[in-house]
Formats: sequence, C-alpha cells, structure tokens
Amino acid sequence: MNYLSVILIAVIEAMDCFAVATSIGLGRSGVSRLKALVLALSFGFFQGAMTLIGFFSGTLARHWIHDLGSIIACAILCLLGAKFIWDAIRKKEEDHKIADLRFVSIIALSLATSIDALTIGISFAFVEIDMVFATIAISLAAILFGILGFEIGNRAARFFKTSLPQVFAGVILIIIGITRF
Repeated sequence: MNYLSVILIAVIEAMDCFAVATSIGLGRSGVSRLKALVLALSFGFFQGAMTLIGFFSGTLARHWIHDLGSIIACAILCLLGAKFIWDAIRKKEEDHKIADLRFVSIIALSLATSIDALTIGISFAFVEIDMVFATIAISLAAILFGILGFEIGNRAARFFKTSLPQVFAGVILIIIGITRF
C-alpha cells in the first residue's frame, strides 16, 4: 500500500475524532485547552494502538471484533450524547458551561472513536504496508483533527448564550454512535 493511501486512511479515521472533539468544544465550552489537548493526544494514542492491535491479531478475530466493536462504540457514543442532552435540559442558564472533562470520559471517547482502527489494522495484515508509517500517520491525524475539531466547536459555542450547542453536541454524538452500528 502506498503512502498516499495510508495518509488518506489516516484522515478518514480521524473524522470521528474531529466530530467528537467538535461536539466537546460546542457542548463544553468551559473545557480548558490543556484538557482538549489531552483528549486529542488520547485520540492519537488509541487510534495508533488499536491499529497495531488489529494488525497483530490479523484474521483470528476479524468477524467478532467488527460486530462487537460496533455495538460498543454505538453504546458509548449514544450514552455520552444522551448525557449531554440531559445535562443541557436540566441545568440552569448560568450552568451551561461545564468546567471539566473527566479522565474516564476521555478514555471512553477515545475507545469509541478508535474501534474501527482495530478493523483497519486487521486489514493492514493482508497488504504490504509500512506499519511504523501507518501507525504514526493515523495517530498524528487523530491528534491534529482532535485539536482542530475542539477549536472549531469551542469558537462556535461562544456565539450561543443558551444550551442549544450542548443539545446539538449530544445529537451529533448519538448520530455518530448510530451510524457506527
């Protein structure tokens, strides 16, 4: 597989990270840039790690991983999206900014967005590919798109004075989860 193909796959893989980070930026405008960077780094780590795990596991568990991974990713994203919406509906107007993104949420989001990287890694086991380059490209794309998505979402959220961005963010997460199923 040539390098351009790997870069395109890396960008496609990073789209979920971008969408989730945009949702975080929209719905949780009180999240610090440092916490957003930790989220982006976590995206990159999990995308790369899952690609390698998939590559090394090869064909042994291809069907099982794909089916179960889709269900897990769907559940995590839908639950987090529903929580965003619930928090937006029940909070008072002055409480719309959430000041923290918990470590557990960062890990859950990173896992949910990286499940398909496992499948990509399995497919890499069947082609001639430079896995060092592929892993680095996928990790870097996830980090960059995670940062970019958060910044876009965070800037857009500044224009809204209601809970609408947080509801919108929750809906986006649920849609991503359902489409992964």
